[in-house]
Amino acid sequence: MSACSGEDKPPKGLLPEDKMADILADIHVAEARVGNLHLKSSDSSLLVYEKLEKDIWKRHRVDTLKYKESYAYYVSHPKIMVRIYEKVTSRLDTMEKRKRLNL
Repeated sequence: MSACSGEDKPPKGLLPEDKMADILADIHVAEARVGNLHLKSSDSSLLVYEKLEKDIWKRHRVDTLKYKESYAYYVSHPKIMVRIYEKVTSRLDTMEKRKRLNL
């Protein structure tokens, strides 16, 4: 039994839920931006997305390994991931409201 509980320990350097929500919100915005460009080739879309993604890592001061380890942990804990996505949804709603106000 103790071996199982050791496997479930959060990884060292786990991103906090709020930071994970901020990053995921930015990722969803980047994906939407690339989709709205209607680029003809998937290669072009991928290049644009990779540039946006690199900016996200820089802005949040996080490397991809830390993000992937944190994401894997949270995905394996659905109750926590639901909580994170409630925050993501709230952040995206706030971004959309601000965007409408600036028009």
